[in-house]
Amino acid sequence: MFAPFIICFREGIEIFLIIIPLVVYFNSNKMREMSISVFKGGVVGAFLATFIGTVLFTQAAALKGTAGELFDGILGIVLSILVLVSVIILRKTKNFSTQADQKIVSMGKKGVAIISAITFFRELLEAVLFILASSSESGFLIVTFSILGLLCAALSVYIVSKGIFKLKINLVFYVLNLFLVGLGAYYFGDGLEVLFGSYVSEIFKIGILVYAIPSYFLMLKKDLKKYLNSVLK
Repeated sequence: MFAPFIICFREGIEIFLIIIPLVVYFNSNKMREMSISVFKGGVVGAFLATFIGTVLFTQAAALKGTAGELFDGILGIVLSILVLVSVIILRKTKNFSTQADQKIVSMGKKGVAIISAITFFRELLEAVLFILASSSESGFLIVTFSILGLLCAALSVYIVSKGIFKLKINLVFYVLNLFLVGLGAYYFGDGLEVLFGSYVSEIFKIGILVYAIPSYFLMLKKDLKKYLNSVLK
């Protein structure tokens, strides 16, 4: 039940770390039209992500028999790879800042709107795919917890960017990524079970272990090195 909340909270932090500092900067400098461009771009990106993700799953749900199973299996593996790329490879050296990116600020209204649209589309499409693939709750609960996750993410980034409350965004994001890797392991195991479950009885558990162990090691290896060095001293 809390998967939609956590996924949207995680993706929302990444969205609003770009969007909210821009809006704060534009408003503090009385550049209202730029803030409106950010809002318009975000609405377009959010709509496209929700629409495309929903249509994809609606069409997939109509598939029957072998075709439906093949789609479900491949989707699980693709999502697990997406998690791996997103969490471990792309975010490996990324540092988060609550300051407005001056390169984006200098792009003008159209450029800012495009960046906002792309940001919302990329992260929300990822969230929509994760939620629809893993949730068995009612549509109302999924939507409610998803919106709450986004609102909490926006609020967290806002209070940090305004200096109201000190919060280590990197640490929050790190913890959320630990959860996301676990979800990716589930997707991977489930995808393998759909595709090869009739051949290997324990393929689901094997898939989870094969995915989770090296993934968590890649995420935690720096911390493990620091811990081992402190113990050996």
